[in-house]
Amino acid sequence: GRKTMSHIEDAAIAEQLALRYAITQNKKWGFDLPEKEFIKGMVCLNPQSYGPRIETYIQERLGFTKVKAKDNRGDIMNPAAKLFYEVKISLLTPNNPSLNLVQIRLWQKNDYYLCVAYDLRDIYNYRKYIFLLTHDEMKKECKKATAAHGTSVSNNKNKNIELRLGIKCDENDDNFKRWKEDYLIDDYDHIV
Repeated sequence: GRKTMSHIEDAAIAEQLALRYAITQNKKWGFDLPEKEFIKGMVCLNPQSYGPRIETYIQERLGFTKVKAKDNRGDIMNPAAKLFYEVKISLLTPNNPSLNLVQIRLWQKNDYYLCVAYDLRDIYNYRKYIFLLTHDEMKKECKKATAAHGTSVSNNKNKNIELRLGIKCDENDDNFKRWKEDYLIDDYDHIV
């Protein structure tokens, strides 16, 4: 079972705060570390901060280029193949067991969705799940999605509604099993 903490050492908090500060001050913090060490550092940041950091990490690792938001073509591009990717990142923790795909913009003209869940629930058995979906596959998956910002999908006449989809990363979950069968790839190298 879980140990309950009745006391947190000042030194532990001081170390955590110093680490968070170091990471926020350096946009490339951890890019030179092994992936697990980099991802452990990202836990110190909120999703709005770690998402773009990890996206840049993946982009650099693949040799891709950043896509301008105004282009409406996703986040990163493979310049050799002229393919566009929307990137979705989640850190799986005891508090968050799901790959949370938020702000899915189906009207954008990207070729693929690259969805990555870094599993830190058992840090001693760290792993990641990389799912690669075509635009059409994501469209099909989004039949089960909800509006990202509370607007009703069916009642809204605007077809540019950002969607939200959650995939519970649990070996006993049928949807997760299906995603692994249909979309799981071994590593980033299988993208290019």
